[in-house]
Amino acid sequence: MAHRSLLDTESDRPDDGRSSARDAIMNELITAIEVIKSNYATREDLAIINANYATKEELAILSGKVDVLASNLLAFQTHAMQTFATKAELADAVYQLTWRMAGFTIASISATAALMRYL
Repeated sequence: MAHRSLLDTESDRPDDGRSSARDAIMNELITAIEVIKSNYATREDLAIINANYATKEELAILSGKVDVLASNLLAFQTHAMQTFATKAELADAVYQLTWRMAGFTIASISATAALMRYL
Protein backbone atom coordinates (compact mmCIF):
# COMPACT_ATOMS: atom_id res chain seq x y z
CA MET A 1 0.00 0.00 0.00
CA ALA A 2 1.43 3.33 -1.03
CA HIS A 3 1.89 6.08 1.51
CA ARG A 4 -0.79 8.78 1.20
CA SER A 5 -0.61 12.22 2.65
CA LEU A 6 -3.46 14.14 4.22
CA LEU A 7 -3.61 16.28 1.10
CA ASP A 8 -4.22 13.18 -1.05
CA THR A 9 -6.97 12.04 1.29
CA GLU A 10 -8.65 15.45 1.22
CA SER A 11 -8.53 15.62 -2.58
CA ASP A 12 -10.43 12.30 -2.86
CA ARG A 13 -13.38 13.59 -0.85
CA PRO A 14 -16.32 15.11 -2.73
CA ASP A 15 -16.79 18.86 -2.60
CA ASP A 16 -19.37 19.56 0.10
CA GLY A 17 -20.09 23.22 -0.62
CA ARG A 18 -17.44 24.64 1.67
CA SER A 19 -15.25 25.96 -1.13
CA SER A 20 -16.28 29.59 -0.52
CA ALA A 21 -15.48 29.26 3.17
CA ARG A 22 -12.21 27.59 2.29
CA ASP A 23 -11.37 30.42 -0.13
CA ALA A 24 -12.09 33.01 2.55
CA ILE A 25 -9.91 31.15 5.03
CA MET A 26 -7.11 30.89 2.47
CA ASN A 27 -7.34 34.64 1.78
CA GLU A 28 -7.10 35.35 5.52
CA LEU A 29 -4.13 33.00 5.80
CA ILE A 30 -2.36 34.64 2.87
CA THR A 31 -2.98 38.08 4.40
CA ALA A 32 -1.64 36.91 7.77
CA ILE A 33 1.48 35.51 6.12
CA GLU A 34 2.07 38.77 4.27
CA VAL A 35 1.73 40.69 7.56
CA ILE A 36 4.26 38.41 9.22
CA LYS A 37 6.66 38.77 6.29
CA SER A 38 6.52 42.54 6.31
CA ASN A 39 6.90 42.90 10.12
CA TYR A 40 5.46 46.41 10.25
CA ALA A 41 2.63 46.15 7.76
CA THR A 42 -0.97 46.06 8.89
CA ARG A 43 -4.01 44.82 7.07
CA GLU A 44 -4.69 48.39 5.96
CA ASP A 45 -1.21 48.62 4.43
CA LEU A 46 -1.76 45.39 2.56
CA ALA A 47 -5.18 46.58 1.41
CA ILE A 48 -3.50 49.59 -0.19
CA ILE A 49 -1.19 47.22 -2.03
CA ASN A 50 -4.09 44.98 -3.06
CA ALA A 51 -6.28 48.02 -3.93
CA ASN A 52 -9.23 46.84 -1.85
CA TYR A 53 -10.27 50.37 -0.88
CA ALA A 54 -12.84 52.01 -3.09
CA THR A 55 -12.40 55.75 -2.59
CA LYS A 56 -9.47 58.09 -2.96
CA GLU A 57 -10.24 59.59 0.45
CA GLU A 58 -9.72 56.24 2.18
CA LEU A 59 -6.45 55.75 0.30
CA ALA A 60 -5.28 59.26 1.26
CA ILE A 61 -6.05 58.67 4.94
CA LEU A 62 -4.27 55.33 4.94
CA SER A 63 -1.35 56.76 2.99
CA GLY A 64 -0.96 59.43 5.66
CA LYS A 65 -1.00 56.77 8.36
CA VAL A 66 1.67 54.80 6.52
CA ASP A 67 3.82 57.93 6.15
CA VAL A 68 3.56 58.66 9.88
CA LEU A 69 4.39 55.04 10.70
CA ALA A 70 7.40 55.10 8.39
CA SER A 71 8.72 58.35 9.86
CA ASN A 72 8.28 57.03 13.42
CA LEU A 73 10.15 53.85 12.56
CA LEU A 74 12.94 55.81 10.91
CA ALA A 75 13.24 58.14 13.92
CA PHE A 76 13.39 55.20 16.33
CA GLN A 77 15.99 53.39 14.22
CA THR A 78 18.12 56.54 14.05
CA HIS A 79 17.84 57.01 17.82
CA ALA A 80 18.76 53.38 18.44
CA MET A 81 21.77 53.66 16.14
CA GLN A 82 22.93 56.85 17.85
CA THR A 83 22.46 55.43 21.32
CA PHE A 84 24.26 52.12 20.87
CA ALA A 85 26.44 52.05 17.78
CA THR A 86 28.33 48.88 18.74
CA LYS A 87 27.88 45.84 20.92
CA ALA A 88 30.71 47.12 23.13
CA GLU A 89 28.80 50.33 23.90
CA LEU A 90 25.68 48.34 24.70
CA ALA A 91 27.64 45.98 26.97
CA ASP A 92 29.22 48.97 28.73
CA ALA A 93 25.81 50.58 29.30
CA VAL A 94 24.36 47.34 30.70
CA TYR A 95 27.41 46.96 32.98
CA GLN A 96 27.01 50.50 34.32
CA LEU A 97 23.27 50.06 34.87
CA THR A 98 23.91 46.80 36.73
CA TRP A 99 26.25 48.51 39.19
CA ARG A 100 23.86 51.45 39.59
CA MET A 101 21.02 49.05 40.40
CA ALA A 102 23.25 47.19 42.87
CA GLY A 103 24.21 50.47 44.56
CA PHE A 104 20.58 51.59 44.75
CA THR A 105 19.61 48.22 46.25
CA ILE A 106 22.31 48.44 48.92
CA ALA A 107 21.30 52.02 49.75
CA SER A 108 17.64 51.00 49.99
CA ILE A 109 18.43 48.06 52.27
CA SER A 110 20.63 50.28 54.47
CA ALA A 111 17.93 52.94 54.73
CA THR A 112 15.32 50.29 55.57
CA ALA A 113 17.57 48.80 58.27
CA ALA A 114 18.22 52.26 59.78
CA LEU A 115 14.51 53.04 59.74
CA MET A 116 13.65 49.73 61.43
CA ARG A 117 16.14 50.43 64.25
CA TYR A 118 14.34 53.63 65.16
CA LEU A 119 10.82 52.25 64.93
